[in-house]
Amino acid sequence: MIVPFFDFKAAPASLKQEWKDAVERVIESGRFIGGPEVSEFEKKWANYLGIEYAIGVANGLDAITLGLRALNIGPGAKVAVPSHTFLATWLSVEAVGATPIGIDCDEKGMMDLQVLESHPESFQAAIPVHMHGQTVDMARLSKWASEKNVKVIEDCAQAHGAKIQGRSAGTWGDIGAFSFYPTKNLGALGDAGIVVTKDATLAKLVRSLGNYGSVPESKYKYSRIGVNSRLDPIQAAILGVNLQYLDMWTMRRREIAGKLVSALSTKGVGLLVDDANDSVWHHFIVLPKDRDQAKTELEEKGIFTDIHYPECAADSYQSITGVPTNESPKARNLAKHTLSLPISPWMTDEQVQYVIDAFNDRSVLRYFLEDK
Repeated sequence: MIVPFFDFKAAPASLKQEWKDAVERVIESGRFIGGPEVSEFEKKWANYLGIEYAIGVANGLDAITLGLRALNIGPGAKVAVPSHTFLATWLSVEAVGATPIGIDCDEKGMMDLQVLESHPESFQAAIPVHMHGQTVDMARLSKWASEKNVKVIEDCAQAHGAKIQGRSAGTWGDIGAFSFYPTKNLGALGDAGIVVTKDATLAKLVRSLGNYGSVPESKYKYSRIGVNSRLDPIQAAILGVNLQYLDMWTMRRREIAGKLVSALSTKGVGLLVDDANDSVWHHFIVLPKDRDQAKTELEEKGIFTDIHYPECAADSYQSITGVPTNESPKARNLAKHTLSLPISPWMTDEQVQYVIDAFNDRSVLRYFLEDK
């Protein structure tokens, strides 16, 4: 059996037909920039999260970057970012001329709030990242940010539909930023992103900044230096289709994760998260002692994996810029050991069982145990 890491070919035929119908609807409308498909999805996403405003942008990196600009975070500002994250979080800070300051992670791979709270630096902003489908303790972080007068942008690229104390990820900070990259829990069929906020002034500013700095309803009048970063109507139409299924897909991810957690934990396999309900499971991460060999053995059995991420973002940023970053031993340790198993709402029960059965084989299991 072959178990791809993620396979769009496995999407149901009925869903693919809905995608085709949505694309055809946009083509027939003749509106290829902006228009009702975009505004309708923005409303749907805002309603889904329970927040006032959503502004479609071109991708997740732009969502964070425009959020920082709207909050007036720029040269001279220092921004707390997790050392364990995708590099885009750091690149957004660099893009506005601010300085990213790495914060090490805890044992679950999340920004360590104790390190953040005790950090000697004076921050103007913080970007907590909800990693792998888990969520940062936003009640605690929000309290700290309020006391320190720190602006907060939630990077929710891996946490679509996640809740924190009954409240949606993305609605706690000044701004929430989402990517809709195709393999996200809610994905488009290309690049796409969105910014959410409860602040009307910030919403107008983000929309202006993403549309060349134009004044609303006045195409050739500008009030600031902006960029071209808009949600494409074809992608908005696809996202409108997929949003109907997000909760169902999350339930399926949790069902698969529950089976994997139950089976693998009893074998002594290290897991980043061991509670199936404590995540929306963007990634299912195991922690082999010898990752390269474990990855090779699994792929020889037809089970394809990925690594999120082979180098912590702090080290990637340092290697690119030459700017030294804070020591982040926990993030570096995760970078050496994390291995992502396949998890998708379209995985079959047979594929899930095949993955579980692979760990019954000593040739695989030995690379997850101290004594090989």
